Parts: sequence; structure tokens; C-alpha cells
Amino acid sequence: MSKGQAAALLQKVRRWIEEEGLFPQTGRIVAALSGGADSLAMTAMLASLFPKERILCAHVNHGIRGEEAQADEAFVVQWCREQGLALEVLHADVPGEARRSGEGLEACGRRVRYAFLEKLASGENDRIATAHTRSDQAETVLLHLLQGAGLRGLSGIRPVRGKIVRPVLYLSRQETEAFCREKGLLFRTDSTNSSVEYTRNRLRLEVLPLLRELNPNVEETLVRTARGFRRDDDCLETLARQALEKARPQGDGEERSPFLKTAPLQSLPDSLALRAMELYFRERGCPRPETVHLETALGFLKAGGGRMHFPGGWELSVWTDRLCLAQIPESSGGWEVPVSLPETRLGDGRRLFLEVFPVSEMKNRINFHNLLFPILFDYDTISRSQAFWAVRTRRPGDRFVPAGRGVAKSLKKLLNEARVPPSQRERLAMLTAGEEILWLEGFGVCQRCRPGPQTRQVLLLWLEDGAGKEKD
Repeated sequence: MSKGQAAALLQKVRRWIEEEGLFPQTGRIVAALSGGADSLAMTAMLASLFPKERILCAHVNHGIRGEEAQADEAFVVQWCREQGLALEVLHADVPGEARRSGEGLEACGRRVRYAFLEKLASGENDRIATAHTRSDQAETVLLHLLQGAGLRGLSGIRPVRGKIVRPVLYLSRQETEAFCREKGLLFRTDSTNSSVEYTRNRLRLEVLPLLRELNPNVEETLVRTARGFRRDDDCLETLARQALEKARPQGDGEERSPFLKTAPLQSLPDSLALRAMELYFRERGCPRPETVHLETALGFLKAGGGRMHFPGGWELSVWTDRLCLAQIPESSGGWEVPVSLPETRLGDGRRLFLEVFPVSEMKNRINFHNLLFPILFDYDTISRSQAFWAVRTRRPGDRFVPAGRGVAKSLKKLLNEARVPPSQRERLAMLTAGEEILWLEGFGVCQRCRPGPQTRQVLLLWLEDGAGKEKD
């Protein structure tokens, strides 16, 4: 960057802030300041564009990099003192917190960091400024693409998310570094940025340089693509909200009813129906519904009925003309999870696997998985019910028709006859389709689903715990 371009970059950021309406006329600006080039350039620019009294710098020492982190903190403290900027510092033990919570180190650090920033930005007009750049945007789009994201994920980092705003989102990392050099701003470099153990670093250090050989402007291309995805995603979100409003009961004081009418949702394309259901789930207090939960809800909606328990004590009930998601007290030790092919993590930590193949491959697949007691279904008898599949523990009133018997029996009677100890009964897993039990651990598949001479496709089921495969 030629000398004198720092002023042009500052004006670019000014226009971006105005176009996106990032900051209200009043309120605190909490600047997330790590000491790196991106955050230093952003904070310096904000200090040029707004009164310094509005700016509060925030630095987090995550307790990860030892002396290097201490040096980063000392640098930030000194720089803020020289610039006359207020500063708040958080000392955190992220490794210890990650061990306690079971999170990954990066995810835990992010949670701790944003909780701190949100606490500082408690006012209605307060905003949190983070130094995500155009380079971060390109890396995020690639990362989400590799993880199998939809439109929302491919939209990348949004300029505004609640109180969080990104003033330098359309500057490149090279531009923020050049701004610092021209302004004489020394900056810190995190040594972990050069480690390819982290997926994002590997994208930045290894993948993007290869892509630049094919397209020198790949970063700009990815950012432009993300903006297009964001426009489409915003449009679908608006349509989904409108559809959700049409599905609410009207009149007779039911505007705040927890129920939805199914007819307006059933007529929607699947993509809009899924989005409307996601909005409804979040509205009911289930903030991050998984894709498998939403697809299960869509299956119930299209079929006009069904009931499913989700982790966290949630139950979705769908009748012919209405549906409702409600939180219920979790039973002691009981659980239910929707089936996800090919692997489903059960409520007790075990894993259930399902694999479909032609009957001609049955012997080879059983030998390949080294299964002594294979559990086999005639897949064609149950494939249409897949949207209703769940794995759960027993409930009062459950009945099962074991293969070879042809008579339905209550689970209580069946387990009594088999003399299954009470201590083991609550652990038994069962595969269900709606209210029907397709398979009961220790008792095999149901009469209707057992393979026969006419079977063309086979469904193979097996369980694994930490020690390996379990027998039926």
C-alpha cells in the first residue's frame, strides 16, 4: 500500500459504518482489542471517528499462552494509556473452564470472551465492535462450505448480529497491517496463528494460497459470493416470518397461543417450512434446534401427525390441524433421540448404527462389521416411516410384537416373562417409528419388519459402547 492510503482506508470504514448503520448516535462502543493488527487498526479508526469518551477497549487474557499472553496484555494496557482510551481486562482460565464444561478450547474461549463483551455493553445503545476482516470472511465461507452449511452458513460473518458489529469487515488483513505500519502502530502477532493444527489456520496458510493460483482475487470473490447468499438468506427469512405469522391462531384471545395451524405450513416449499419451524422452535425457547429435529418436525407436518421427544425435555406434537412444541419435565433416566443415519448418539452415551444395502450383500456386510448377532430388517417395510424414526427407552403403555410370535404384548409383561432385572429395564433401547416399536434391545425386530424370501433391501442395526460392539 502506497503512503497516504491510511486516510483512504479510514474513509472506506466511515462509509461502511454509515451504510450499514453500525452505531447509534449515542451509547458505548466496546472495542474488542487483542493487540493484533486487525483489532489495533479498528480501535485506532474508531478513536478517529468517534469521541474517545464513547470507546471502551476490552482485552481478554485467556490463560492459554503463558508469558506471550502476559506480554500481549501489557502491550494493550500501555497502548490504551498512551491513546487516552478506557480499558477493561478479563483474566480467564479457559483451559480449566473447557475441562469442566467439556467444550473444545476454541469454543470455550469464544463463549468466555463474548460473555465478557456483552456484560460491558449492557446499555440499549451500546455496541460491541469486533475486528473481523474481509480475510476472515473468506476463511469463514470456506470453513462453512467444508462443514456442509446452507445459505445462512455460506453468508459468512454478518456486519451486524445483535449488538455485535464489524466495522472493518470489508478491509483485508493486508490493509489493516498496512494501516498500522503507516500510522506507526506496532502490533502483536499471536504465535498460534502459524499453527496448522487449527482448521482455520490451515485454510489461511495452505488452502487459500493454492486457490489464489487459480484465482488471484479469490478472497474478493468469496466475499462477494457471501453477500449474495446473505441477500437470499434475508429474503427467505422474511418470507418464513410471514408464513409463521399466518400459521398463528387468530381471534378469541389466541394470538399468544403456543399452537400453530398446520395448513399454512403444509402448503409451503420445504425450505420455507423448515425455516418457519426453526423460528418457532427458537421462539418457544429451544434456541439452537438441530437439523435432524427440524427435519423430523417437517416429516410430522407433511404426514399430518406424530410425536417426538427431543433432548432437553422438549416434546413436539403434531395433530391433523395444529402442532405444538412444549417443554416437559425429563423423566428419571429416560431419553429419546431422533434417528440420524448412519450413526445416532443415544441418551446413555452409546452409539447406534444403521446401514442399508441389497440383500445380496448381506453376508459380506455382516462379515465386514464382524457382527456375531446381526440385527436385520426388511427395509422396504419401514423406509416410508423414516421421518418418524427415533431411539428411546420404554414408556408406560408400550407394546411390542416380537418376530415369530405375532402377538402384541405389553413391555412390562414381556420383560417379566424374560425375567429381565428391573435395574436393566430402564437401559433397554428401542427403535420406533411413530408409536410402533420396530426393534427392542435383547428381543430382536418386530414381526412386520423381519426379513423374508421377498426381501430386496436389508437394514442392518448394531450398537456400540466405549468397548466396541454389543450383541442384541
